[in-house]
Amino acid sequence: MARAGRGSWTLRRVPAIAPAICGALTPVTFALGVVLGDVAQPEAFRPLHDDISDLGALTASSPWLYNQLAANLTGLLVLGFAIGLWRLVPRESRLGRAGILGVAVVGLGPVLDGLLRLNCQGIDAACDNVSWHASAHKIESGVTATALLLSPLVLGLAFRRLPAWRGIWLPTVLSVPAGIATSALVSALGSGAATRAGSFVWFLWVALVALYADAPARRRAPDTVPV
Repeated sequence: MARAGRGSWTLRRVPAIAPAICGALTPVTFALGVVLGDVAQPEAFRPLHDDISDLGALTASSPWLYNQLAANLTGLLVLGFAIGLWRLVPRESRLGRAGILGVAVVGLGPVLDGLLRLNCQGIDAACDNVSWHASAHKIESGVTATALLLSPLVLGLAFRRLPAWRGIWLPTVLSVPAGIATSALVSALGSGAATRAGSFVWFLWVALVALYADAPARRRAPDTVPV
């Protein structure tokens, strides 16, 4: 009987462990892919000024570092985090569902980002990103940026109404102005640095929520308040 109890407890923990692992890894894979991708570019490439998407362009050096590591893998991890969160947050929470869908959109964005590549980098002579995949890349980036901005705000409001998640609602909401402020401060170094820093703050927030999702206090508290 004791063994059955422990096994049952372990099975109940699986939904919490999955988003914790996926979410905690997102800032690592993103930062690793971007930093290594920046280092791999030619000397003319300036990470502080050049667009992050240039790392995965058709003319980039070692584009897989960005496309497969910083984009594809990180996006899949965010999707795994969103799926796990979907199982943890009560289905009655409409705001929670909407926020999680927003997170899933952000996860899908990098997955597509690594496939819909730009034709060239900004440092290339006569660079002209007008192909269908470059145009789709720009549209996807706009949608992803919008979801990246809104999803923490919506989730924060949802967490505020759920006893088991109330401890993380304020950091969730504050992650948006924190990301904006970080981008604004770092923009003094260049637009490329601002984009990289702002994106990294978002992934740090994902890791924070992921670790909170597996906290004992969250598992003990009841989720009985619908939103």
